[in-house]
Amino acid sequence: MRQIADACDVSTGTINYHFGNKRALIIGAMEAAYELPVDWEEYKGSPSLCLRRLALSFVWRSASDRWWRFFISYTALGLRDDEMRTHQYRRFCRQQNFWSQLIADAVRVGEFRRGIDSAFMAERLLLLGHGLVLKQSLNSDEGARHDARQEIESFFANFLEVPKRRPKRSRPYTRRRPQALR
Repeated sequence: MRQIADACDVSTGTINYHFGNKRALIIGAMEAAYELPVDWEEYKGSPSLCLRRLALSFVWRSASDRWWRFFISYTALGLRDDEMRTHQYRRFCRQQNFWSQLIADAVRVGEFRRGIDSAFMAERLLLLGHGLVLKQSLNSDEGARHDARQEIESFFANFLEVPKRRPKRSRPYTRRRPQALR
């Protein structure tokens, strides 16, 4: 808490007064980290682009991505702390509901396939993202980040997006025989 107080140029007493304890500070940091991205407005109007933006945020920005390292530590702490685990589960459910709504909206406007179970797909995409975070924590070089990006793009292409229509192939031209020769 002292490092945070120094970085914010406030006293540790101020932080203790505001948050009450270290657990509340960590939960507050996690909530703040889950806010929508700064560039969110650029994606408004297209639910599929909004969802893709959020899903691709599971790809580490660098080999030492501090946010995801904090997330992994928070998850590990949650294994020993019921309040933090409950908070994280509620956060996951809210995120899943938000993503499910984006998928349903994308289906409604024709960006995703009809008949998709949006809650199921949102959960699958979140599980994929969290699994990729763990994989990148073990190997966070550029190749692993590239692979994570490809996995997410593949999920969109294979399970969500409307298949691209192939142009109809016309029959090759064959000269018709005159009726008398048939």
